[in-house]
Amino acid sequence: MRKSNKETLYKAAFRLFLVKQFEGVSLSDIENESGLTRGAIFYYAKDKKDLFHDIIKHFVIDRQNISAKVNSSDYTSVRDYINLYIKGVRETMDSLYELLPDMSRDNASRAYVSTILEASTFFPDVNTWYRHNVNNDISMWVSVLHKGVENGEIREDIDFLNSAKQFVCIYYGLTLMNSFSDGLNTNQLLEQMLNFYDFIKK
Repeated sequence: MRKSNKETLYKAAFRLFLVKQFEGVSLSDIENESGLTRGAIFYYAKDKKDLFHDIIKHFVIDRQNISAKVNSSDYTSVRDYINLYIKGVRETMDSLYELLPDMSRDNASRAYVSTILEASTFFPDVNTWYRHNVNNDISMWVSVLHKGVENGEIREDIDFLNSAKQFVCIYYGLTLMNSFSDGLNTNQLLEQMLNFYDFIKK
């Protein structure tokens, strides 16, 4: 029951923070949206700011961790990894849109980016977590590229670190760019990653 209540609370509060931003959300809003009493809310967080912090960690940082999006044992080639990466991104996006069924995808994407930026102004550790996720992403790409060279798929003369950063920049760059339109276009993301893959493959 406690686990169910926590998930109910987190989903309800995250929806509100996405739609109204932090200052626009009251505890009464959270009570009404979640169906939980204030006492139940305070069981999981000492105040609204603490709840916001924990929700950003749960729905943004943890879900953007590369290990949550891609099972590193499920690929045999760099091309396989790219397809798994795109699949993980799509599933992460779908989980966001499920929380906001009444909001268009472009508005949901803008709200998501805006909420992350807002959280980063409140909590310095959000920036630390974000950098940690980016660095893990880069490290994973480096490992994938090394495996690609060993398998004869990728050219041996590539700069592993800069090539890994290129893949990560394609993802984060399109995420930001597309957030001002219809949300991240994963078909475009796949196309851009495969274009770079074609450049470094044998």
